Amino acid sequence: MKKTKIADLSVYHPERIVPNSELEMRLNAGKKVLPEGSLERLFGLRERRFAAADEQVSDLAAKAAQPIVQRIGADQIECLIFAAACSDLIEPATCNIVQHKLGLRCPAMDIKNACNSFTSALMTAGSLIASGMYQNVLVVNGEKLSDAIRYDIKTEAQLRRHLAAYSLGDAGAAALVTASDDDSGFVFQRFMTRGEHWELCTIKGGGSMYPHDMDQNYFEGQTDALKTVLAEEANAFLRACLQEAGWNVRDIQHVFTHQVSSGTFRLIANMTGLNPDACEQVFTNFGNTAAASIPLAIHQRLQRGELQKGDKVLLLGLAAGVSVSVQLMIW
Repeated sequence: MKKTKIADLSVYHPERIVPNSELEMRLNAGKKVLPEGSLERLFGLRERRFAAADEQVSDLAAKAAQPIVQRIGADQIECLIFAAACSDLIEPATCNIVQHKLGLRCPAMDIKNACNSFTSALMTAGSLIASGMYQNVLVVNGEKLSDAIRYDIKTEAQLRRHLAAYSLGDAGAAALVTASDDDSGFVFQRFMTRGEHWELCTIKGGGSMYPHDMDQNYFEGQTDALKTVLAEEANAFLRACLQEAGWNVRDIQHVFTHQVSSGTFRLIANMTGLNPDACEQVFTNFGNTAAASIPLAIHQRLQRGELQKGDKVLLLGLAAGVSVSVQLMIW
């Protein structure tokens, strides 16, 4: 089987920076809902990015991917995978719109697995390459979560259901997955799902359950319960995966994990024995960007020059549903 790697990575940050104070003012219009400074105290974030009103999910993905397409050439991309919690439409698949905006002619598909969409797509891309079907697969992501935030809060119970939405942010990301011709690349990949917890984090509108109920188009989450389940599942699963792969937790130099608060990585580190300094923090300035969070974190560390060839890397995916992914790689 061919080993595969991330050969190129690019991200897109929308221009508009939204501080907590702006969201708190909007929530408090008419009556006091949240005291000033509540969002930073609750989540540990200061700001996030929001896409423009006319900027679509496919735009975020295409803008992130454009530098990679320019570097490799459109004719060299053999498959396109759009992987995100968000989408432009229910029909057709968002990959078709992204493909058109990038000027590609290759086969394309969507992969949707909540905040693990991107990591699921990396595994799928690697499998397609390892099978010999393709050599270059472009994985793209666009998350416009700002559209799922509810501001017209009427009761305390409603506020509790929608509170986690005020940590959401928008972003785009893209990765080129290719065969590896040296020791670099993915050396281990495992995914697990515990579907009995699917109701802990939802946007229920737009599907067959609530096809015409506009109130169901907003993000709701039982965040404490979700965080507890994910932490417990991730801890046991990660330990089993490291043992199977023959890796020692202390040898991992970089950890990139999905973040739903500024303390997520510390919680994971404390439970698993991972070095907290190995975990890249993106939540404080970008919030919860769903499946974009892991590529954003990788890109941020790359930009600082701290991620070097030969380093041992862990991608730890955590998602509603719930699902956990462990991907080990040599950079």
